[in-house]
Amino acid sequence: MGSIILLALAAAVYPQLLAVVVIILTRPNPQPLLWACYLASLIVSVGSSVLIFAVFRSRGTIAGTSSHRLGPAVYISVGAIAVSLAIVLASRRGRELFDRDRSASHRSRPRRRPGSAAASRTRVRAERGLSEGSLLVASLVGALLAVPGPFDLLALGHLARHGYGVIAAAGVMVVFALIKFVLIEVPIAGYTIDPVGTGARVSRFSGWMQANKFAGASAIVGLVGIVLIGRGISGLG
Repeated sequence: MGSIILLALAAAVYPQLLAVVVIILTRPNPQPLLWACYLASLIVSVGSSVLIFAVFRSRGTIAGTSSHRLGPAVYISVGAIAVSLAIVLASRRGRELFDRDRSASHRSRPRRRPGSAAASRTRVRAERGLSEGSLLVASLVGALLAVPGPFDLLALGHLARHGYGVIAAAGVMVVFALIKFVLIEVPIAGYTIDPVGTGARVSRFSGWMQANKFAGASAIVGLVGIVLIGRGISGLG
């Protein structure tokens, strides 16, 4: 279960999710939008995870292999990549490169491929819909954010390799999703407990997250990488 929690924490470091939450929190009445986004995210995340897990089990393979154990080299390699990424994120040079690439993508508006232009228009419409307080848009955005990513798939592979049943795996993935979407849960809880004082605290928290997102991502990804390397080394013996 410890590995699942670590993977869920890594999945929670999601810049797009943070951006969506920040947009929602700027609305005069953010609670309904937060709930719409959160419930859609939770349902899609758990539902798609259970479906993927069932496919893994029915085919008897995990990511194309029928082995019930991954070799130490796989853990060490993935862990080394995660630690390297964490070092890049933590370094000043790495942050400058990420900011430069993002700024360049915003400044340059060359002729785009049709798919790129469509994606850009969709993003703009989603941001506008959230700004206008659309519950439907908030639900759709939450559903899109919940599509399983690499950390979700690693968690599902771990459950399948250790012989979990579908019901047990669904329960674990509910816990995974609760951790993964903590950025939405914190303001929801705050508005429920203390609606008056939550606005100011959420504003400070959002500002802190924006200023320290690289440090937070580096710490969590690096921790996951170290754990994977340790697990790989222990398997060499």
